[in-house]
Amino acid sequence: MELPTGELPAGDWIWALAVAALLTGATISVIVLAAVGSIRRSVNEGGARQSQQIRRLAENVAALNAQQQAAEGRIQTLTEANRKLAEEVTALGERLRDADSAPRIPGTARLLH
Repeated sequence: MELPTGELPAGDWIWALAVAALLTGATISVIVLAAVGSIRRSVNEGGARQSQQIRRLAENVAALNAQQQAAEGRIQTLTEANRKLAEEVTALGERLRDADSAPRIPGTARLLH
């Protein structure tokens, strides 16, 4: 039985189709695996960048907390100094009032007093 030229026997076209399907499947698999690997690398790099940013933010927050505590300490010191100064001004004011109400000593005795 002779076949006309250019035609495949009935079983050969099935094999050709199967080989083409396998090659197509393999090609698609390679493309999908490459895409998944690329996506995975991107996600890992993004996660690493986010971790680094979070670490920097945590360091900044710690530095700001330390600055705030130092500022609160300075505020306390200044508040205490202000209170003492107010007490001294009040005491000076009382002494001046007392001096104004005290009888005046005339002449040089006043300078020595």
